[in-house]
Amino acid sequence: MKKLLLVSILSLFFVLSFSITLVDDLGRVVEFESPVERIVSAAPLVSDYLVHLKSEDKVVGVTDWDVHIEAEKIGNVYPLNMEKIISLNPDVVFLTGGFQEPEVERLEEFGIKTFVVNPTSLNDIPQVVQKLGIILEKRNLAQNISADFRKTISDIGKKTSLWKDKPRVFYAMISVQNISEIWTTGTGSFLNEAISLAGGLNVAAPLTGNNGWLSVGPEYLLKENPDIIIVPSYFTGDNSLVDTINRTEQFSSLKAVKNENILTINNDKASQASPSILDVIEKMYEYFKETK
Repeated sequence: MKKLLLVSILSLFFVLSFSITLVDDLGRVVEFESPVERIVSAAPLVSDYLVHLKSEDKVVGVTDWDVHIEAEKIGNVYPLNMEKIISLNPDVVFLTGGFQEPEVERLEEFGIKTFVVNPTSLNDIPQVVQKLGIILEKRNLAQNISADFRKTISDIGKKTSLWKDKPRVFYAMISVQNISEIWTTGTGSFLNEAISLAGGLNVAAPLTGNNGWLSVGPEYLLKENPDIIIVPSYFTGDNSLVDTINRTEQFSSLKAVKNENILTINNDKASQASPSILDVIEKMYEYFKETK
């Protein structure tokens, strides 16, 4: 009985002494008065961080778009299914910025704590890791992940900064049904940063758009005539965009097509500023090194 009482007192002391105050990426001051045990990850981006921080076991809900964590589905990323989220009784809902920002106020109206992470650059990634590491009581792991991330970025950057000749690169998201609109990455995008760091010269770098993403026509690709074209793959073995480019007569004169220099990268890893972008950077670095 005395042991049970002692355990109860110590547990109560731990909960009462637990207090964390952080500023999220919306600039809001968010306080956590007790350990986080139940998480709803309302963005696949956040789930990737949670996997790296080995906190999947605390996740009770994810969106239908999530490929990182197996948990109960809450529906779309926007608008969020409030009834479903409330039923999961989360300690916190993690969201990202942009179109999800209005959901913060809606969740708070129901008394649900929220924390927003919105990394937009490579430098933001280790900072987000460390913030989440504090919330999840994984400070040491977060510190190690952040240090490894920064070291890898630094090591690759030092090597590619010495390259005299760098390949001219274009990132292309093309519909297999319609090539008239090509989405690419320019200044302001973390993927533009990643291409540059890996040793490529992004031919669309002079352009910009919403968070660095913009659409161009096929004539832009023809005019720039890059050495390498990078396309996303949506599942293992997916070469649909490579095939689309290769069979398009309009693109047959491109150097990248003639020399078979079309590189596929994992779309999930390339489309979000998370620790997994390192895999993309390392793959591009090795490819650029061989083809420069």
